[in-house]
Amino acid sequence: MGVYALEGLYVKQREILQQIAAYVQGEALGQDLYSVEKELFKRLLGLGHAFLSEVIARRGTGKADGPVEVGDEVLPYHLDKERTYLSIFGELQINRAYYWHQGKSGYYPLDAELNLPSRRYSYLLSEWAQSLVVEEPYEKAVHRVAELLGIPVSKLGQENVAREAGAYFTEFYRQKPIFAAETEGSVIGVQADGKGVRMISSEKPEKGKEEKARRGKGEKSGGLRRMAVATADFTFNPSPRSPEEMVEVLMKENVDQRRAESRAEREKRRINGEEEPRRALNVQVAAGMGGKQQAFEELAERVQRREPEGQKKIVVLLDGEKALEEQLQLSFTEVGLGERIEAVVLDIMHGMDYLWEAGTALYGEKGKERTPWVREHALAILEGRVGRVIGGLRQILTKQELRSSQKKALEKAITYFDNHRNMMAYDRYLAAGYPIATGLIEGTCGSLIKDRADRSGSRWSSEGIQAVLNLRAVTKNGDWNEYWIYYMASEHERLYDRSFDAQPSGVDKAA
Repeated sequence: MGVYALEGLYVKQREILQQIAAYVQGEALGQDLYSVEKELFKRLLGLGHAFLSEVIARRGTGKADGPVEVGDEVLPYHLDKERTYLSIFGELQINRAYYWHQGKSGYYPLDAELNLPSRRYSYLLSEWAQSLVVEEPYEKAVHRVAELLGIPVSKLGQENVAREAGAYFTEFYRQKPIFAAETEGSVIGVQADGKGVRMISSEKPEKGKEEKARRGKGEKSGGLRRMAVATADFTFNPSPRSPEEMVEVLMKENVDQRRAESRAEREKRRINGEEEPRRALNVQVAAGMGGKQQAFEELAERVQRREPEGQKKIVVLLDGEKALEEQLQLSFTEVGLGERIEAVVLDIMHGMDYLWEAGTALYGEKGKERTPWVREHALAILEGRVGRVIGGLRQILTKQELRSSQKKALEKAITYFDNHRNMMAYDRYLAAGYPIATGLIEGTCGSLIKDRADRSGSRWSSEGIQAVLNLRAVTKNGDWNEYWIYYMASEHERLYDRSFDAQPSGVDKAA
């Protein structure tokens, strides 16, 4: 762009500044502040557009004095080409010198210099849009951005951006520095669970493939559903508790007293600079649509990176689904982590659900004996006497006359406790100071998967939901700013720092 074009931009910038000053000194004085803020923002966007246009004009077209070298090729100048660039200030046209030779891929030097994205959306605009996409439906997210900035932002375009940005999730966490040792606990904890996601009809199994006779967990009615497996790894510092202390928590006894004691203990720890006992430190979460094996292989990789020395014990907390336990054990064993698993803990809250159901069946919802009965059996389980509890339930079945509904509730509890006895050594877990509830991963399933992916009317492709889950996990891990910088750098490398036989850079993409 020549001197006359730059002079035109200077004139435009001065005009906008003068118009803003005139507005502030005149019309704005008769308006409420809401209207003034809105009008100023609109005018400042126009000013930003004028200054960004000047920056682009000053950079020129990227034309060199002669041919340019790209990889092993020398390309002559061919012509100038324009591409559309949609910034937060609005749409601009960028004129770039194009170097090309017949039979060779073309090249735009200016694209690399400006680090232009492959699509027309600026990285900043996409970052803002994607920060909303991870929280709410695409339609609402792009509408918010378009309305705020007064520019056209398409749903399809941001869907494509999400897929491209989310694809760097694994690479980002592989290169991310490990947590500082002083911020970590002495034991590694891992948790996992699953949540069904509604899929689009094209995700159905291919014709001719055998379908399962029975739906698995997360594949209930209401359309095709696929399991998203959520995983979390963290560290914690153990702190022992007695079975009696724990049963008071589970039964919600002495609440006011325990709260007062807890506040006093927290204040004491704060003064001494001590961490909360069993608090999950440096939590990392992820969710994947690739199945349990892939999820646990990636979880095992994160655990290995987290503590390369391999000295810390691993405590696993699960909700009792056998397939989760088996696959996690297998995946961890294959990479040499199996021997470090100190305990596989059944979520105590699931066990309590079965006790309450049995107690209600025996004594009724409002029966006076129900709560003492549940407390007695919960304490026995926490003391490591799950076998005695199972035996007692079986005696009730054989020695008392019960209705069919009562028998069903007791048999259900017996089966559950019997199947998970190997995960219910709560006396040992409490004495070692381990957590015994899976609230962290259940919360993760809700906040990471359900709150975004399981909205009414939502239907997903595997690729589409995985991209959103990846970006959403980045935000939950507190890594958004670092991730976006890594994404832009990785895109620059993919588009511009490449061998010449790769896809040409600077290809215009309307979306």
